[in-house]
Amino acid sequence: MGKRNNTAHRARDTLEFKLEAVRLVKGGQDVGVTAKVLGIAEKTLGNWVRLSKTVELKGVNPIALNS
Repeated sequence: MGKRNNTAHRARDTLEFKLEAVRLVKGGQDVGVTAKVLGIAEKTLGNWVRLSKTVELKGVNPIALNS
């Protein structure tokens, strides 16, 4: 197996990354296209968007999602 790029993986795990991804989708961007551009699975992004609606996205302040 090849070496995993831990820096890139950690960047995808940050709250800021998740919030920005959700904001893009809520702003009208297509989930599939956004996921591809960000280098994450479409299902993952869809889960983040779904969880953001119920304020279960880990560490999310509901006010941050409405900005």
